[in-house]
Amino acid sequence: MRTLSTPSTWRFLALLCWSAGLGVAYAEEPSADVSEGEHVRLSSEIKQLATRQAWAGVEKKYEELEKLGVALSFDDLLHGAYAARALGDAQAAYDRLKVAAKEKGTKEVVDWLYAIDVGYGRVELLATPPRGITLEAELMPFDPDQRTAVSAASAAVTREGQFLGLLPKGKYTFAGTTFEVQPGIAVRIEVAPKMKKTSGEIVNVSTMPVDSSVSEPADPVPEP
Repeated sequence: MRTLSTPSTWRFLALLCWSAGLGVAYAEEPSADVSEGEHVRLSSEIKQLATRQAWAGVEKKYEELEKLGVALSFDDLLHGAYAARALGDAQAAYDRLKVAAKEKGTKEVVDWLYAIDVGYGRVELLATPPRGITLEAELMPFDPDQRTAVSAASAAVTREGQFLGLLPKGKYTFAGTTFEVQPGIAVRIEVAPKMKKTSGEIVNVSTMPVDSSVSEPADPVPEP
């Protein structure tokens, strides 16, 4: 009968027994092949959900895709931008389009970026405490995507007392303070109670130019 007597075999058995006694579990990190396989699966699910215009589902799968740490394809980024736009997150749509444009500067992507550059402005709104705070547009935009963005921002302010992102150009009222959103200008408004026993609020309003490169609209595709 053959016995296991080599030093390497005994070291392996000793390590195995020690691991079992301490309840230690060893697991290898996911390989690149596993991550890429998961990437393919999620991309396929995103495409199917986008076909049904199930944008909340697309956004959820897109966030899972980002966590993989793999390079996203042009289609991944474009579907992510569609989902962000449908959910009223113009900032996320813009960020995803900027990355997509580096991969493939299609007419759709460049024109979309340009429309955001000239039609939206960056805002940072913060109220402490957040209770009873509202954000209202003086005049709701006619464009459906812009209306969705305003509604999403208003909902965030009502829910959390704050909003950081892009709003369509125009006049707004935040916590009783009126301000104007303009392309290329960042607006920051912070509303907080006075640090005294007297009633009232401290309202800090600041504006500053935004360092952003405005994308030129793509030339129209010639008729065949």
